[in-house]
Amino acid sequence: MARLTLERVSFWYPAMGRPALRDVSLAAAPGEVIALVGNVGAGASTLLLVAADLAPRVVGGKIEGRVNFRGRGKGEGGRGIVLPTPWTQLSGMAFTVWDEVAFGPANLGWPRERIAGAVDRSLAALDIGTLAARDPATLSGGELQRVVVAGIVAMEPALLLLDEPTAELDPEGAGLVWRLVRALAGDGCSIVVATSDLDALPEVADRVVWMEDGVVRRIGAPALLAEESVCEAGLATTVADVWRTARLGAPYPLTVAQAERRWRQ
Repeated sequence: MARLTLERVSFWYPAMGRPALRDVSLAAAPGEVIALVGNVGAGASTLLLVAADLAPRVVGGKIEGRVNFRGRGKGEGGRGIVLPTPWTQLSGMAFTVWDEVAFGPANLGWPRERIAGAVDRSLAALDIGTLAARDPATLSGGELQRVVVAGIVAMEPALLLLDEPTAELDPEGAGLVWRLVRALAGDGCSIVVATSDLDALPEVADRVVWMEDGVVRRIGAPALLAEESVCEAGLATTVADVWRTARLGAPYPLTVAQAERRWRQ
């Protein structure tokens, strides 16, 4: 049974005549990782806001269609969202990273021991235990990105919504986040992520949703990122794009491992 369902959803931001989403239908099952890909203005970020019940409830605007969310995570945290600007998600009420990560679980009314365990696990998962006593205001963009992700993960949501979660991170940090995403999915969390880190998706995503101008163009397996139409849109993996540019023939390999196998044939 789907945990998140969007049925023919259209959304307009305030004072905008053109919809940011048009007739979008999508379902995310427990334990599934869905990746939203598209160029600027495709509507991926708006879809996440709608899924998080922030649009139109917080940002305003108008919505048509149906959005249904069911189920709770281990912490009964429901939905959690990570925005592409981590500094806007700080509570403003914590003077250490530990307290910042604890803010969400504390607001869920958990007992002190449970909060402490969840915070310590989340800090360890993001490899930021050494930052526990730091003031969040003194962190770099990449460090802050990890703290924000840790704070959401600590609440153990049933549905995790991520908007460019690796944008501020170096390759090592990005790899850590993607491994965490797969681990959370393995534990039953539904995850919808909007990302331009296309090369990570063959190992991370169960399905890829190609969006364009607020419309879902295609939904498929990660192999979608090696198809001709997606390459033409500039949304292919690096390997697929290089193979196509070199005119080595379709179907294009998605990853280095696939390219090596093709080259030996």
